[in-house]
Amino acid sequence: MKPLSKLPVNVIKHAGVVLFLIFAATGKAAIEIDPVSWGLTPGATFRLVVVTNGTTAATSSNVAFYDNFVNTQGLSGITYRGGALSWQAIAGTATSNPASDGTRYSASANATPIYNLAGLAVSTTTAGQQFWRTSGYNQHLNTMDRTIDGGGNLASVGGSAYVWTGYDWDGAPGTANNYGGAPFYMSMGTVSATLGTSASYQKLTYDSQTFQPNGTISSTLYPLYGRTGATANGWSAAGDDLPLETVQRMFAMSELITVTAIPEPANYGTLAILFTGGAVALRRRRPVD
Repeated sequence: MKPLSKLPVNVIKHAGVVLFLIFAATGKAAIEIDPVSWGLTPGATFRLVVVTNGTTAATSSNVAFYDNFVNTQGLSGITYRGGALSWQAIAGTATSNPASDGTRYSASANATPIYNLAGLAVSTTTAGQQFWRTSGYNQHLNTMDRTIDGGGNLASVGGSAYVWTGYDWDGAPGTANNYGGAPFYMSMGTVSATLGTSASYQKLTYDSQTFQPNGTISSTLYPLYGRTGATANGWSAAGDDLPLETVQRMFAMSELITVTAIPEPANYGTLAILFTGGAVALRRRRPVD
């Protein structure tokens, strides 16, 4: 029997193409999402939101730093129809508010449904259920606690995990002001803190009996961080007391995904027939020694 290297080139090419097609049709990525099973129909569009498996500090004021970080977290293992997705961090910096920066995927989040990796809707385009809301109390439909772990598997990080955000529930920076708004009262002016920055200010103190202001103390406002188990505004603004060097997870949002029709089962049968035919052709073309 002749070795493979001496078989006719056209036969080798034919067999190689068939093998490649079967692998492409049946091979599985670490996490291959299936939006049809989530109830989405062909032609529908959506985005994914994940939380990273690893952690980072919030010392950089450059949003590209956080984009680079989330893309080192194995997110290329999340695929649709065999293709990897592109991702951006949902991060608030001094020059980029996630809900209003037109270069960010999250700035378009209100215009499309957002799903987590478990196939659960986090938000929709329905008024009152959007990812970012410009007024009122933000309420997500499901949590953003799903990730891809170090082994390439779907995992939940748990509801108490903290996430660096740098923004409040509306995408704006965390602020301290003299109107009594979150997170603190102030004696004068307004300061804000985003990823990569912190702000010092004078915080009012109150008499424990009369609840009237009785002085000020120096305080530091750090960037807001969220909690993965929160569906109300705590998903982005659970606290602001962690120094920038503290390492936390981050949220990431995918590019826009369009649902395509499921390949016809007949296509897989055709591949099997082609492979069988290729094997038969190889046997028939084997020369007699």
